[in-house]
Amino acid sequence: MVAAAFGGVTWLAGAFLLPLVMKSAADGWVVAAGLGVAVAALVGLWGQSWATREPAANPSDAAAGDRSVTAAGDISGIASTGDGATNTQYR
Repeated sequence: MVAAAFGGVTWLAGAFLLPLVMKSAADGWVVAAGLGVAVAALVGLWGQSWATREPAANPSDAAAGDRSVTAAGDISGIASTGDGATNTQYR
């Protein structure tokens, strides 16, 4: 995906966009390559964040048993099930 982004942006910028504003073709391709690298870096960062994201909570992961509590993330505070409070400090 990163290579496709680099190649696509570099080709589009170098062949179509930059010749309209730059007189030197060599300089235009250097700028086009720089744009391609920038877009490829953004695509790489997006891909990395997508691949390492936390999975969505699954409703089937609900706590079992009477008066159970299920929560995601860090819990700091009181988790009450109605019959008494329990102070939870998970860090």
